[in-house]
Amino acid sequence: MSGPERRNRANGPEVRDWLDEVWGRTEAAVVLEGGDYSGPLAGRRICGEVFDPEDVAELRALTTTGEFANDICRCHGSVTIALLDAEAEFIGSGSVHGETDVSWERGRFRNNLEVADPEGLVAFLERHGIRMR
Repeated sequence: MSGPERRNRANGPEVRDWLDEVWGRTEAAVVLEGGDYSGPLAGRRICGEVFDPEDVAELRALTTTGEFANDICRCHGSVTIALLDAEAEFIGSGSVHGETDVSWERGRFRNNLEVADPEGLVAFLERHGIRMR
């Protein structure tokens, strides 16, 4: 990647700061059909819901722990994890790519997170009714 695309990519610390802020306000999450470019979040089918505070904390750990790739996957992703605040408003989202990466706010950050525990993430999603395999 070079030129404007490289300049528009956020570095890992910038994304981590945003993740800390948005997850700090997250009360629940929904898993939506489709990855990046699948249309507005509010118009997508809900595949799974995460409301229990312990499950929300586990999802946070699974989707924010790892290393940034300093690049993006070329696919559009499989499902999208959408974060909700106390008023049930969407406050952030990340699409799951190849069962190993999460692309948080892809158009904004352009930097996939290679999750530290991809098997744990897949198991978590499957426990919540989202078929990943």
